[in-house]
Amino acid sequence: MRKLIVFILYIGLLQNAQAQIKFRYGLTAGLNLSSAILPDLKVNTNINSILQGEDVVKGAPQLADFVALYKAGIFFRLDGGIGSLKLNVNYTRTNIHEDINTDIFNINALDIDLNYLDFDITYNLNLFKHFYISAGYVPSLLLDHEGNLNINDFDQRLLAGIGFRFANGATIDFNAVAGIVEIIDGSYIHNIMIPITINIPLNK
Repeated sequence: MRKLIVFILYIGLLQNAQAQIKFRYGLTAGLNLSSAILPDLKVNTNINSILQGEDVVKGAPQLADFVALYKAGIFFRLDGGIGSLKLNVNYTRTNIHEDINTDIFNINALDIDLNYLDFDITYNLNLFKHFYISAGYVPSLLLDHEGNLNINDFDQRLLAGIGFRFANGATIDFNAVAGIVEIIDGSYIHNIMIPITINIPLNK
């Protein structure tokens, strides 16, 4: 992860060295659609297949329900000739929710509220006059959560997306963010988010 951060910073500084640098800062807020990758485990009761070497417990990962919440904070951005280097510091609300439906009743299997302080480090490469693509790394600190689960205090995520820049320097970002560490050790659960964020500069 350290190499990824250094590479993003290097690209940003390289392109900004070739053009006039514009430093902007401002407010950021938006919608955060949160979900998670969950294990979909099933017990293999076929004795013959187990004796032939198949797993006793098997299954494919599944996606938890998407829950619409929010994120808000501040940003700092260096605008250069071919792109921009940006840091967003956001308070981000997330939820991991999953129901199990049976023929008789519905069971609420998982409902975890998580609040993070995110540090989105992204590089935005200009495609056209107003559009750009984004890639980045998001270290995140857990501020609080509900329940007695032993949630990890630190999350790490990768980010990719597309954005639109207005004439006044404001931007709107459409990103996909995937956690690369488990939120609970040994749980196989990873955060998934789709934030839609507006960034409004306070300086020209």
